[in-house]
Amino acid sequence: MYTNWPHYYIPKFNGLCSFIVNPVFILIILNDRKLKLGNYRCLLLFFAIFNMACSTCDVLVPLYSPSNQFILALRCSFIPTTYAILHAHFVYRYMVLFNNKFLTKYFLPYGMVVTVVYCLAHMAYYIVCCYYLIGADRERKMYMRDSILEVYGVDSLDSNMIVTLYKEGSYDAVQKSLIGIIAITVLSMDSVILYFILGLMIMKRLDSSALIMSKHTKSLQTQLMKALVVQSVIPIVVSFAPCVFSWYLPVFGVDLGRGVYHTSSIAVSAFPFFDPLAILFFVPTFRRRLREGFHFLLKPLPSDQTDSRQVDCRQE
Repeated sequence: MYTNWPHYYIPKFNGLCSFIVNPVFILIILNDRKLKLGNYRCLLLFFAIFNMACSTCDVLVPLYSPSNQFILALRCSFIPTTYAILHAHFVYRYMVLFNNKFLTKYFLPYGMVVTVVYCLAHMAYYIVCCYYLIGADRERKMYMRDSILEVYGVDSLDSNMIVTLYKEGSYDAVQKSLIGIIAITVLSMDSVILYFILGLMIMKRLDSSALIMSKHTKSLQTQLMKALVVQSVIPIVVSFAPCVFSWYLPVFGVDLGRGVYHTSSIAVSAFPFFDPLAILFFVPTFRRRLREGFHFLLKPLPSDQTDSRQVDCRQE
């Protein structure tokens, strides 16, 4: 469904950028021989692959989905799965500082298996909420029918959507809407609170004189922690905040217009693109590798190679 050009094209542009930046990030991680990231490399690669999966879903599954309500719920579930992966990163950074021997011994394969199961649990939780609780049934589609037909020229009965109805509906529809919104709000709030708690504990540990660690290793841990903080701020800004506005402003009768809803989908699509940039920017070794790659691509051919090619061409 075409609404306006930013809403239609910017998510696709963000998806294209995601499929450029994340593969570059994966190559840098796989070819790194200096930082010796160890098992943490697996988490970084997992996050990069997830980013590309998220971008694929953003492009292939439009918000106006005439196909299947479950597919639309699946697309929405990528938001809390981002929180879950960041939880795994915070826990890993915490364990490196507080119990590194345990982490080294059990992370592969058990830690990665737990991480994947934890992410799938977040995804399943959100799918249930978006499919059974706030997924639009016939009553809620009928409630939105006139508005959607007037604004978008689309019949709501022929599409799948996420709708919360706080009043002017049946008891069952209002109750499901409230339970669904509260459920996903609790999940989102818990995620943000966990970021702050683990982040503060990690930073306090890094500043502690009791931490026995080489200067180089401590510097690397600080760089990775700064990148993780930025990675956590990004979904709070582009996912959590727009969603909260969309969920709760109607409760108080505040209408900011259609712009806030269009902006939300645009902002969410930006995360898979900006996420790897945080690590590439805050870790100097990765920055240097990125610059080296650009210099290699932009480096002109040496004059002797150019001349030899011209000679060959003339001989042919």
